Amino acid sequence: MKHMEIFYFSGTGNTHWVSQRLVETLADAGMEAAAHSIEQITLADASARISAADLVGFGFPIYGSDVPRNFLKFLQALPDQAHGKDTLGFVTQLGWSGDGFNFLRGMLERKGYRLKWSAEFNMPNNIAIPFFPFPYSAEYDRFAPMLERCEKKIKQVCEKIAGGEGQLEHADIFSAAAAWIQRGPFRLAHDWGRKFWSVDAQACTGCERCARICPVDNIRMVDGVAKHDEECIYCMRCFNYCPTLAIHYAGMGNRRAHKNPPFKGPIASFKPEMICAAPERKI
Repeated sequence: MKHMEIFYFSGTGNTHWVSQRLVETLADAGMEAAAHSIEQITLADASARISAADLVGFGFPIYGSDVPRNFLKFLQALPDQAHGKDTLGFVTQLGWSGDGFNFLRGMLERKGYRLKWSAEFNMPNNIAIPFFPFPYSAEYDRFAPMLERCEKKIKQVCEKIAGGEGQLEHADIFSAAAAWIQRGPFRLAHDWGRKFWSVDAQACTGCERCARICPVDNIRMVDGVAKHDEECIYCMRCFNYCPTLAIHYAGMGNRRAHKNPPFKGPIASFKPEMICAAPERKI
């Protein structure tokens, strides 16, 4: 029985949900699989699991057609040990990302991974900032049709994997060129945009949840109030999961909070504590 090890980063739950459904669907197809949040696994453990696996999977939420910087660092730190292992690369996205995971193909191949499957899964919008132009909802019932479509696609991908039939989605030059419509400006504005985070000191209760769940330890408490440093990757965890909506971006909080709270994951049972590092592992 073939065994796949999947490593993923998930900011607010979409990629976590897809990763778990991949594991379950691969099991239905007669394979063994396990999924690991990169926040909860050491590099040594990940390397050992890759060595023992038949197949490997990597997944992340794509931001501006680009990879979150913490996940890129994880990939870069992996030893060159895959020896041509067939690999799945997948992204979760709002609706379009150009070439999806495929722009990382060269880097993975230099490390010994053979990207045999790539897939893009459309998931609910987790950006609740008022000026963001795309539709937004925090109502789980509204997510059901999208999740059903996503499950059908997951099943199709898993059938390809179980059958050994490769399939790369949007691995063409036109998709690669189109991705730079987003990726170029996103990279240029990435560091500059970090300065627009702020915290309403009157609303902040000092509960420290934002600091505990931040995947890159970018938030610290100063005189009992949360303060952002300069390592933000825009995962939206702190903004969406602040109990008092004290965290703002560009001076804006969730102005619709009285009738529609921030995104809390694709399903009601998700909590960021399920995928982030334990407090004793925080640096």
